[in-house]
Amino acid sequence: MQILLSQQAASTYVINTAGMQRMLSQKAALLLGAEYIREHPGTFDEQQMLRDALDKMAENQAFLLAKSGGRYAHLSSDLQQFYFQPPVALATRVEEYIDLVKTAHSLALVGNLKVEKLIQVQSRANELLIALDQAVTLHELVATNKVKKLQNVELFIWLFGLMILIIEARWIFYPMEKSIQKKITRLQTLRIEANRLKRSKSEFLARASHEMRTPLQAVMGYLALFKESAQSAHLEVVEHAAKQLNILLSAIDDYNVLSENKEIKLDNKTACLFDTLSHSLAIYKPLMQQKSLSFTTDLGAGLSQVVECDHNRLAWLVGQILDNAVKYTEYGEVRLEADCHQRCEEAIFHCLITDTGPGINQTQAKIDEEENYQGMQLGLTRAQLIINMLGGEMSFTDNIPTGTQVLLEIPVKVAKSAALTPFELSRENPALLVEDNLLNARVVVTLLEKLGLSVIHVVNGQEALSELQKQEFSLVLMDLNMPVMDGFTAIKMIRHNLGLELPILVLTANTTEQAINRVYELGANAHLFKPVDLKTLREKVELLITPSVVNDSLS
Repeated sequence: MQILLSQQAASTYVINTAGMQRMLSQKAALLLGAEYIREHPGTFDEQQMLRDALDKMAENQAFLLAKSGGRYAHLSSDLQQFYFQPPVALATRVEEYIDLVKTAHSLALVGNLKVEKLIQVQSRANELLIALDQAVTLHELVATNKVKKLQNVELFIWLFGLMILIIEARWIFYPMEKSIQKKITRLQTLRIEANRLKRSKSEFLARASHEMRTPLQAVMGYLALFKESAQSAHLEVVEHAAKQLNILLSAIDDYNVLSENKEIKLDNKTACLFDTLSHSLAIYKPLMQQKSLSFTTDLGAGLSQVVECDHNRLAWLVGQILDNAVKYTEYGEVRLEADCHQRCEEAIFHCLITDTGPGINQTQAKIDEEENYQGMQLGLTRAQLIINMLGGEMSFTDNIPTGTQVLLEIPVKVAKSAALTPFELSRENPALLVEDNLLNARVVVTLLEKLGLSVIHVVNGQEALSELQKQEFSLVLMDLNMPVMDGFTAIKMIRHNLGLELPILVLTANTTEQAINRVYELGANAHLFKPVDLKTLREKVELLITPSVVNDSLS
């Protein structure tokens, strides 16, 4: 557009120049005539005006016939023919006219200009005027064609711009609008979900506090009774309540895993099913007594078998069913029947819990995530997920004449019987315990001493590095969250700075997957979650520092 507009401006100047040639040709003829009739010829003013007109006419002629790049800059093919080809040959006629006027002017200056010469000049001026008019017309035609070309280009640019706008609207702005709308909708959904999770977590904390107070009440109550009567049975209930607290903590971990849409990892251990059920029975029996409910149990001989399964989650399942039975039964009884039937190396754990509550239809037993996935009441969502992972089934039926029957069936693996060899370790290389909590440290030191290990205790990673530089140790038990230097940094320093290869067992209450993965990346050999018991600690310690056990496990 800019190029065409500049050409259009040049065309206007060319037309003005061509039009000026007409005026100059007539002016030269008039000035020559005035020179002829003047009494005193050769007056400077008229003479100079005539010469200026002829010079300007020659200058304009040179401009119109100028070339650029070997081509005429201002002449189209028709104009070239008009200026240089017969019958007009305008360029030659203009030059001849200028020469003719100059000759006549020279004669006028000496008083020899004849009227015949003046008539000849006037005749040539009239003929030239007609030719110059035609030249202007041709120049105007060229300019008109350029204007049409400019209009066509302008129309093309507008159409092209419109097409670009249509393309942008269809493939850029429309998808952008859809994307923005989608993101706004997603943000609104996330906001609603965030509010729901906020309410859910608030309810979770409230319910967690409520659920944990039940076994905590048992711990505090039976400890008070033990102080009064010193009966060992009271301590057994305290032990069951403490283990139930551990089971509830596992439920909290499962809640965090489910909140992040991750898969729960089973923790299979070898234990007696009777001991597993005892935890739940010991906790809920006092609650039923408070509500004046009759609680009867029928425990089969198969529960005495030692089996391999996730005992904590199995106990939680039974406890969850008992919790619902107690919650919804106002009078009458709750009955639990359990047994384990062996089939070669595998067995099926059966548990039937009945109550005399309002009852439930089969259709009401379906999982409703919105109603059950709240607080500690992970309910049927978590229960069904765990049952599926364990490969079991849970069914609900109405109890006759009133109440609910819940049947839980979980496959378990019968553990092979093996004689336990005594565990004796040399005290020459002690274990190093890195723990900032003195109460936890006292418990772990006592357990390690029962295993035959001598123990040196330090309270942070910096002190652990100092001790490792002083003497050799058979094992390092490392907490993670400590002042001065945490366990992560300490493990990294032991492996990379000190270059030690001794086994490192992490003891932590941090159950996040990121933390556990990180300690293994830094060089830890194994981990245990707090609280730890003697049996679990023994298994890990044997695996880490007894060569024969390690070799057997690898083979």
